[in-house]
Amino acid sequence: MIRTHVGKAAFLFAAAALGASAAMVGCSHRSSSAEDVGAVTVALTLSPGVTVNTVSYTITGNGITAITGNIDVTNAAHATALVSGIPAGNTYLLTMNATSTDGKTTCTGSTNFNVIANQTASATVVLQCRGPKGNTGTVAISGRLDNCPFITGYSASALEATVGGSVSIATTASDFDAADTITYSWTASTTGIGTIASPGSASTTFNCTAPGSTSLSIAVSDGVCGDSLSNIIPITCLAPTTPTGGSGVGGSGVGGMGVGGMGVGGSGVGGSGMGGMMAACVESVSGDPVACCSCTTDNCSLAPNPAGTDGCSGISDPNDKALCQAAASCFAAATHPGNTVVPGHCTVSGDATKCFCGNSASACFATAGAANGPCVAQVQAAAKTMDPTLIRPLFTSPASPLGRAVNLMGCQGGLCSTECQVP
Repeated sequence: MIRTHVGKAAFLFAAAALGASAAMVGCSHRSSSAEDVGAVTVALTLSPGVTVNTVSYTITGNGITAITGNIDVTNAAHATALVSGIPAGNTYLLTMNATSTDGKTTCTGSTNFNVIANQTASATVVLQCRGPKGNTGTVAISGRLDNCPFITGYSASALEATVGGSVSIATTASDFDAADTITYSWTASTTGIGTIASPGSASTTFNCTAPGSTSLSIAVSDGVCGDSLSNIIPITCLAPTTPTGGSGVGGSGVGGMGVGGMGVGGSGVGGSGMGGMMAACVESVSGDPVACCSCTTDNCSLAPNPAGTDGCSGISDPNDKALCQAAASCFAAATHPGNTVVPGHCTVSGDATKCFCGNSASACFATAGAANGPCVAQVQAAAKTMDPTLIRPLFTSPASPLGRAVNLMGCQGGLCSTECQVP
């Protein structure tokens, strides 16, 4: 068998002298005329590759009946044939064809030749072979670089508000691609506490609708990629405070004109009783508001640092005070919706460590992201850092909003547990 690569094969076509009894390898044709006829030899060389067993040819032109034949090349390196009986003439057309044994490759080619009486004519045919078209396609690829926007800062006017009130929030972001438009998306970790007035704006407000705590997250995008920060602004919504006493039982009731000016009335249950106590309480309290407030005021060190160590009232900076109060409110909360690790009270004998660490043990102060307690956002906000190794020394420091909130829980949980319901 002869094998060839898909490409070109050359055929040599040679004419024999007229009148001779020419031998033919493969096939022959004889003319009925004895004059002015000649003979032709055909040779084919194939290169390794595709298997071809038979080559066919056709000779036409000058009004002759087409001469056809096949050349068996099964065991030959070249294909030759002598075709005789062709009348002398010009511009004969020789067409050659071959098909591979698997039917996938076909070869064809043609050339013109002239036959002169009593002379040998030769012709070379370039056979062009074509295999099957592949079943692959083409894809045009184009790409571009995009600089993702990144958050450069965020702020909140406060970290707590009374139900019906609001907190102003804002973020800033940059994109090195000046033509890109940055979009914003604010979300809250806990629903039902409040609403975000315009979640798609860089600056908006969070409106408190029910008591509870939540954390706000911000994401920015240019439509291709973006940046996000989760639970960066903790917000506590407080129930409206309704003072007890004041103008109630005392004053002009049982007191003033009744049992006695300084008895039950004036300085008793009314004037300086419940109402006065609630008005004088400077720390966030839980449990029994009157009893907790009284116990906290009497037992905790609420003076400013360095004389005092506990609570938020001794902090002069309003922003730091708000950070402290948000952390303390989370520590004292009886429930923490959304946190499956510590869904209820997170203090243990007044120790707020579990409120930050959850079940991560000591890793919470060594490994970033390990803390999984319900008050992680509030702790990081009050510490003003997300680095756990920096949070550790601030956790009980009276100079830090975080430390004063933690210390307040230690006091209320250790000395006022019953009154403040801080376990």
